[in-house]
Amino acid sequence: MGLKKDFNDKSFAELYIKKHKKILEKLGYSYAQKLKRIGFSKGRILDVGCGFGAMCLVLAKEFLDCEVVGVDLSIPLLDYARDCIVSEVVGDRVKFERCDVKKMSFENDLFDVVFNVNMVHWVNEPLSMLNEIERILKPEGYLFIKDLRKSWLSVFEKEINNALTYAQAKEIIGNSELRNGTFSSNFLWWNFET
Repeated sequence: MGLKKDFNDKSFAELYIKKHKKILEKLGYSYAQKLKRIGFSKGRILDVGCGFGAMCLVLAKEFLDCEVVGVDLSIPLLDYARDCIVSEVVGDRVKFERCDVKKMSFENDLFDVVFNVNMVHWVNEPLSMLNEIERILKPEGYLFIKDLRKSWLSVFEKEINNALTYAQAKEIIGNSELRNGTFSSNFLWWNFET
């Protein structure tokens, strides 16, 4: 019998980090390349649902003129992320804050780039989170949402059972206040980008 999926349980958080660290670091480098291709080089980056901060640290190393903020509710994951800042050469450009992604304390139009990875299927009111993301993203800002896509792969990865189908993802995004963007998908993920 496995551990209950509780991100505030330290044992579960440690297993989650071990399983997902390389994936999220790789994703951070992939997003960094995408941002460089579109000419982004400095500003404020926010990772909504940053977990243990792997993407934030990669982005901070790739963009030396950026402030990177990660928000999450999990105390064990945020503690791990903060401990990583000490061992990385990122100075005070990276911050991790505990907050509810459905009601963030940031001012309007503050961030140049917002990431939201694997959160839409976890949050019990995804529209509230998506509307908050739109509120804090600058009008000319870049948005990257990536989440699991419900498929037959749930036979191997149980978390996919909770994921959205491509049609459900499009419906939720369409019902939100998010700006227009582009959808794409593959057998494991769906993506929405502006």
